[in-house]
Amino acid sequence: FFFFFFLFKTPSLPIHTTPIRNMGNRELDLLRKACEDDDTTLLDEAISMTTAGDLEDFYRVARLTATRDNAMAILNDLIKRGVRVVPRWSSSVVGASKETLEFLLAQGWDINARGDSSNDKQPFMWLVATDFNMVKWCLEHGASVHPRGQEPFRDGVTKTKDRHECQQILEVVAAHGSIATFDLLRSKGAPLGWRPLHVAVETAAYFSDDDVKDAERMAMVHYLLDVVGLDVNAPDQPVGSKMLPMHCGTPICYISDAMGERHNRELNWLLLDRGADPTDALRYAKPDSDFAEDVKAWKAWKEKQGGDGWEAKQGGD
Repeated sequence: FFFFFFLFKTPSLPIHTTPIRNMGNRELDLLRKACEDDDTTLLDEAISMTTAGDLEDFYRVARLTATRDNAMAILNDLIKRGVRVVPRWSSSVVGASKETLEFLLAQGWDINARGDSSNDKQPFMWLVATDFNMVKWCLEHGASVHPRGQEPFRDGVTKTKDRHECQQILEVVAAHGSIATFDLLRSKGAPLGWRPLHVAVETAAYFSDDDVKDAERMAMVHYLLDVVGLDVNAPDQPVGSKMLPMHCGTPICYISDAMGERHNRELNWLLLDRGADPTDALRYAKPDSDFAEDVKAWKAWKEKQGGDGWEAKQGGD
C-alpha cells in the first residue's frame, strides 16, 4: 500500500550517494558552501585539499550538489575540468530549477532515461508528476508518456515484471497529482493503465493529512468516476492472472482493510452509490470495522430511498 506514498518522499540529498572513503569534513564543507554560493573560488580551494585518489568521489558529489543547488558557475567549472555533469539517475535532478534542467539537456541529459536498479525505473517526469508546471515543461522538452523500453500498455494483456516496475504515469497522477495534470497527460496519449481509480481511492483513504489535501484526493475520485467514466468495479489486473504485490482487487477493496484510525464513510458511500460491489471487500474486513458498518448503514439508507446503487443491481439480499 505504501509504494505510492514513499515514491514522492523526495530526500534532501540525492538518494544515489555512496560513502566517501577518505575525504575530510573540511573539503566537503567547502564544497557545500561553494555550491550554495555558486563560488568557483571555494571550489578551487576544496579541490586543492582533496587527494588524487579521492577526486573521482569528490567530483561525483560536486556534480550532485551543484545540480541540487542550481549552481551554474560550479557546473560550468566542472565541465571545464572534464567532469561529466549529465545525471546518471533521474532522481538526482528532482528539485533542480528549469534553467538547470535545460542546461543539463544541452549537455546530453536524456529526460526519458530509466535507471538500471529496480528502485529507479521511473523516468524524470514520473518523479515530478505532482507539479503541473513541471510536467508541462517535461512534455515541451521531449518527455514521453510511455516508459522507455516497456511494452506499451494494452487492455487485457497480463502485467509483466517490467510493467510492474514502472506503472503508467496516469496511475501516479491519479494517486498524487492534480486533475489538470491528468487531463494534460491524457491529451498527450498517456494510457489509463489498470489502476488509476484504485490508487486514487487508496490515497483518498489513507494518505491525506489535512482538509485541503483530503478535498483534492476526493475530487480526483469524483473526476475519475464521473468525468473519465472509470468502472467502479474494475479489476486491478487481468482476470485470472496471479495476484501481484500491492494489488487488492476492485477499488473498494483498497479501503476495506482498515490500516489506521481514519474513518472513510464519505468515500465508502461514494463508491457504493456509484455501484461498487463490496462483497470481496467484506470478506477481508472485520465484522465490527468502520467499513462493514458503513456498508450496513448504506444498505439501510438505500432501502429507505428505494435503492438504485449496487444493492438494487444485485436485486437485494
